[in-house]
Amino acid sequence: MSDRLSIPLVLRAPDATRLVFSFPAWYRALMGTILLVLIAGLIQEGARPGWPMWVLLAIVGFGVLYQEQWTFDTGRRRVVHKVGLPMAGRTLVIDFALIERFLIAPHVEGTIPGTEDERDENAAALRGGRGDDAGARRARHKKPYLGLIMACQDGANYLVDRVPARNVAGLRSTAARLAEFCDKPLVEFEL
Repeated sequence: MSDRLSIPLVLRAPDATRLVFSFPAWYRALMGTILLVLIAGLIQEGARPGWPMWVLLAIVGFGVLYQEQWTFDTGRRRVVHKVGLPMAGRTLVIDFALIERFLIAPHVEGTIPGTEDERDENAAALRGGRGDDAGARRARHKKPYLGLIMACQDGANYLVDRVPARNVAGLRSTAARLAEFCDKPLVEFEL
């Protein structure tokens, strides 16, 4: 997954009892505008579209409908995760009582698990950088990411968000807000 092509999730509070972590409003507006422009072009042209245009319309239509949403609801004491298309998506409901903590964990693609290199790269990722920042040449195969994990008492871990390590401040802010809202501890990965 390229971090240049990902849509960052945004945290908003529709009311005092809910926090919603989902795609920004501009994403749906952009995809809807693209879909309308394509349809207007087809109407203007007056010709019957070929199969490539039908495929393009389907892809953009799926982009308008696709959802990735975490709803933290203190009124109902639960977290609801919705992913996929509304008619064929998946919904997961987690009771607040099951949540043990929120965790910020590093993951550096291109490192070998359990090595000193991985430990150094993970420490650098938690600082928002890379292990080879001081060097003249950077290892292009190492890509540092940070994940916001919701750890539950039953041993299940749910990845709420994953961002490039350079976005550490934003992820920490989101994690702190969610942890405080849910009244759960926030911990950083221990190296």
